[in-house]
Amino acid sequence: MKKKKTGAKLKRKKDVKFISEDMYRTIFENTGTATTISEEDTTISLANTQFEKLSGYKKEEIEDSKSWTEFIVKDDLEKMLQYHKLRRLHPNAAPKNYEFKFINRQGELRNIYITVDVIPGTKKSVLSFMDITELKIAEQEIRKLNEELEKRVKERTAQLEAANKELEAFSYSVSHDLRTPLISIDGFSRILLRRYAAQLDDKALHFLNAIQGCTKEMQQLINDLLALSHLKRQELKISEINIGELAKSVFEELKAITHGQKLRLIINNPPSAVGDMSMIREVLLNLLSNAVKFTRKRDVGIIEVGGFEGDGENTYYVKDNGVGFDMQYKEKLFGVFQRLHSADEYEGTGIGLAIVQRIINRHGGRVWAEGEVDKGATFYFTLPHTPQ
Repeated sequence: MKKKKTGAKLKRKKDVKFISEDMYRTIFENTGTATTISEEDTTISLANTQFEKLSGYKKEEIEDSKSWTEFIVKDDLEKMLQYHKLRRLHPNAAPKNYEFKFINRQGELRNIYITVDVIPGTKKSVLSFMDITELKIAEQEIRKLNEELEKRVKERTAQLEAANKELEAFSYSVSHDLRTPLISIDGFSRILLRRYAAQLDDKALHFLNAIQGCTKEMQQLINDLLALSHLKRQELKISEINIGELAKSVFEELKAITHGQKLRLIINNPPSAVGDMSMIREVLLNLLSNAVKFTRKRDVGIIEVGGFEGDGENTYYVKDNGVGFDMQYKEKLFGVFQRLHSADEYEGTGIGLAIVQRIINRHGGRVWAEGEVDKGATFYFTLPHTPQ
């Protein structure tokens, strides 16, 4: 019985050995990568079909007759031999992956990523040749595209810088050249009203008052345009901001010039913000001014300022019970000179909300609005915990 078991055991070992060799050859042949087994003298003793395709030679032309060194270009050969020797002497310490130029039978150059392994207990080496030529071509194309993109970015940046300089020159012109005649017009109209009011009829007085009103509106428009143009260049001075206290301060200033309009402010626990104090004050000034203006026809204008914390940013809002707006026009709200109400009905330059959006964008936040006709409006803005 023991002899039979021993005989069966030996047979199983032979079967396993046969299967292992068969499996080894199958795996070697179907590895998907051009692979060779070479002797200590670099002669190729075994090559798979993928290496046939890569080299352009048949197996019978390669095996036991060619060295893998014949496929490495001359400029890379010395370095490859050094790496191969180092890998054989220190298989666990030396790097196993290298990149070289490969030359096939037709004289074509291919970019190859070579992996060198040493078969334990032997002097044989396994070399796997991965063709990365197409990848290299793609890398070169991407590099070329990046260079072109960088060139375009530089050109575009130069154009923007030139445009900004032109805008600064325009701002200077607006600030000085346009203000001077306006001041003169306003001054002369005041003199006429002061000195000759008794000699003018009602129509003439109406015209002079209209001139003064128009010059005032024009001066405000110039101020708003200048404020809008300066925002891009103004450096952010970051500090912690108590939104609730800042909103109260701005509201009290506005309330003092509303000429008896009944207003009520509700502060609904807005979280502290991080940003430029003067800029965020400008945001609240514009939003609260709008809320005051558009609640003018209400018995009591109710304005609420609140907010809540979020992941990476806080959200704030200014809500009112005013005339509201049609949501189909919400995209027009933050455009320069865009108005949803006539200037005769509600004064303004149409730049305030554009300034709000520009400031919030400078801080890396977002701004949007919700409303319904005759049911009020709510303006939202976000401020990241760390301004960008």
